Amino acid sequence: MKTVLKTIWNVVKSNPVMKIMAVLFAVILWSYVLAEENPVRTRTVTDVPVRLENYAQLTDKKLEISKSLSEALGDVNVKVQVKQSEMKNLVKENIDVYVDLSTVNGPGDHLLTIKAKPNGIVSAQVLEISPETITVHVDKFMSKPVPVEVNTIGSVPDGYYANEPEIAPTTVDIKGAQTDVQNVASAVCNVDLTGLTEGFSKNMEIDLLDYNGNIIDKSNFDDLPSVIVKLDVQHMKTVPIDVVGSIAGQDEVAAGYEVADITCEPATVQIAGDASVLVGIDKISLVPYTVSGKSVSETVALDYDPPEGVTVLTPEKAQVYITIREITKTKTYSDISLEEKNLSNGLNAQFSQPNVDVTVIAGLSKVSKLNRSDIVPYVDLEGLEAGTYSLKVLFEIPEGFSEENFNASAGTVTVTIY
Repeated sequence: MKTVLKTIWNVVKSNPVMKIMAVLFAVILWSYVLAEENPVRTRTVTDVPVRLENYAQLTDKKLEISKSLSEALGDVNVKVQVKQSEMKNLVKENIDVYVDLSTVNGPGDHLLTIKAKPNGIVSAQVLEISPETITVHVDKFMSKPVPVEVNTIGSVPDGYYANEPEIAPTTVDIKGAQTDVQNVASAVCNVDLTGLTEGFSKNMEIDLLDYNGNIIDKSNFDDLPSVIVKLDVQHMKTVPIDVVGSIAGQDEVAAGYEVADITCEPATVQIAGDASVLVGIDKISLVPYTVSGKSVSETVALDYDPPEGVTVLTPEKAQVYITIREITKTKTYSDISLEEKNLSNGLNAQFSQPNVDVTVIAGLSKVSKLNRSDIVPYVDLEGLEAGTYSLKVLFEIPEGFSEENFNASAGTVTVTIY
């Protein structure tokens, strides 16, 4: 027999056609064996997710699993015995791994057995589950309302303005295990403004915060609600305030008085609106204010009066400073003698020009009462010794006047002391 087998092997080895036929015969024979015998194989399917069965019964009992369900459940490995013909169907999607909650009747830690069953695989039999049990902490069910705040992140591009986001609702009900719910202080919705050039209205998720401002794992809670966020993004530009045009009655102040100056703080404001509206706006008015019949200066705070569809982005009112003064009169007095004051004893002084012309600018009532003798220009020589000096022309100030009311034709004169 040994000689016969050796002879057959030599024939096959030296004949390529015989080699191919031998391989085909082996494949056919192996397929036949598999088809007729269908041997049992064992395979371990890893990372199979675990579901909760009879969770509704737990809810009916006013109970809830505390802490993150994903942490409590995790994934398991399942060893399965299955016939060779069904091995291709042995994937984790076809294995149902679950924990039955129907036996849980009160708060506390519960050690539960993990169960598994193949779906649609007739020959499959579960041999081992790893791990075999899990511990879940069960607490009383609780629900409470918490306020929702909006937190904006980043900023819109230059030339755009984002209004404050509006949210609805402003409070949400948080449901879950009592210990988890009691730890929730508030909720926050983060709105990222980066790169936005258009507004939106959409549902957005919220984050839960504890009393230290730390984010809480959202998987601890049932059916965490979302909020609707509405955000308007508009074009923006800076324009001056038309303060003069906003003050009425400037030609109707008290007799003998005039509006000398009108200024505003701020002088410019930022405005926002649709681009088609902003393009035709080059200034912003204030709510009209009248100075008719007034004779004293005043400061008033005025609201802005933008066109429809335009928002002024400055929250504070404009501070308007209105200077009202008596109508001024200008009168010039010629050849008023310069006087010398505080010249040291024993010295003499000589001016490069002994007389100056003096112009007086003041209220009409004051100028009308001013006499030539009331105008006294002088040069202060106190402490000066012999020599030549260029000195400023000063004035004795009559009652009711100030230095700004007088102006000499020569601001300085040359004085020689000898």
